[in-house]
Amino acid sequence: MEHNHVLSHAPSAKTKTTANETVTGKKALSKITLTTFIGLTFALVAGPYYSTLTATGWNMFLYMGIATIGFALPIALISGEFGTTFPGRGGPELWVKKTLGPKWGFVTSWLIWMAMIPSMLIVGTGFAPTVALLVGRKDLIENPTYTLIVILALVWTMTLLNLKFDMAKINGKFGIWLGFYIPVVMLFALGLYTFVKFGFNPDSILGNFEPAKLVPKSLTSGSGMYFSGVIFIFLGIEMSSVFITRLKKPSSQYAKGIIIALILLAVLSLMNAFFIANTIPEGKIQLNNTVQPLQIFADRLGLPYILVQLFCLMSIISVLTNMSTWFVSASKTMTQSALNGDFPPKLKFWKTNKFNACPSLLIVQAIAISLLSVAYAVIPGINKVFIMITNSGTVLYCLAYSLMTIGFISMRRHNKDQEHPFRVGKKGNKLAYIVAFVLLTTIVFALAITFMNNSLLNLVFVVIFTGIFFTIPLLIYKNKKDSWKNIPEQIEKTN
Repeated sequence: MEHNHVLSHAPSAKTKTTANETVTGKKALSKITLTTFIGLTFALVAGPYYSTLTATGWNMFLYMGIATIGFALPIALISGEFGTTFPGRGGPELWVKKTLGPKWGFVTSWLIWMAMIPSMLIVGTGFAPTVALLVGRKDLIENPTYTLIVILALVWTMTLLNLKFDMAKINGKFGIWLGFYIPVVMLFALGLYTFVKFGFNPDSILGNFEPAKLVPKSLTSGSGMYFSGVIFIFLGIEMSSVFITRLKKPSSQYAKGIIIALILLAVLSLMNAFFIANTIPEGKIQLNNTVQPLQIFADRLGLPYILVQLFCLMSIISVLTNMSTWFVSASKTMTQSALNGDFPPKLKFWKTNKFNACPSLLIVQAIAISLLSVAYAVIPGINKVFIMITNSGTVLYCLAYSLMTIGFISMRRHNKDQEHPFRVGKKGNKLAYIVAFVLLTTIVFALAITFMNNSLLNLVFVVIFTGIFFTIPLLIYKNKKDSWKNIPEQIEKTN
């Protein structure tokens, strides 16, 4: 799972853009081709992490189909119409604010930010086994104390670095190649070669093929516990709308580009997950260990361990790149909310440094991730905790997407004559409502199947986590004061 989607909450400049110009008077960004748009969209969510998809075994094809057609595609289409109808800063927060009101816009903003906390922890969790394998200590991979220590060290180191340096800029120039493109190609090449050389492995997660294995035997047990992880792959796809105004023909090219990008992403993910699932022994998957597949490929092919270490090094770069971007980008939605007067000014969530990062929010994020990471020390089983945290992040994001979808329906119902440079369906038909219904149905299905297939502890953990962080923004908004809007005065005093 790649997590570049946090860029979705990092508006690039304090400008309000239209399809052809910027308010600041600067020349609009150049137009892009359909091929470029497909590549940008693909890179937005793609990544070399396939553990939860792999764990579903032969069910991966069904789950990926549902996630692609019922989740990612509707979100992208709805976001495309929203993005051209309300082209200002803010993304989902702005869209919901314009359609459901300021309160739900703030709640959406909060949910997206809070969903990033478990998301960042998931990325950080993969750092621990990677470091262990790099130094040749396989025994530490499933050690919860070691995992917790590494996560804490990583989180606070990245926080301090982002306070002092523009880490996203430093890592962004080379991180995408070393952390994404090369590892994905390595996994695919070695996975394909292993499959060609050895064929089906009867002792693997896949085992021997039987048509009945393509569909889960029951929705209340088995692979369903990993479905939220499959959904997780596509989180952030809404930011494809950022590029829509740069297309030469948005009305015709956007939908085509989205469909092609999602097909490519689904096919690549399935192929890599298939090769990996055919190699990892049944019951031996390490969800937190992104290097495990390549490690097994190398062992079976008799390749030197230095290849594994090289992959570890690139995975470390991937984590550092993602975390560098996330630590600043994830908090931007809260900074905007603070500027709107949704937080007490004394918290200084509105104040940013010369790298456009908010020091107060960086510290709050680090504390939140640290507290959540303690779960690895108090709950037995790293795989179990990994699933809990993945579920928590997915549920919060799904709630935000639900509000966005309800806002989309409201916009269509109450503003039937509103112009949409990109429109889901033609004027007068019901395609937009069908797309919204499919998305909401998929979200409900995803949440239901996730909860039915997990333990009571997992259910309690996710419900409490979600309940707390859905209630907090409602309480903040209910008790906010008019004086919180005096941010310009605070900025003037600070300067």
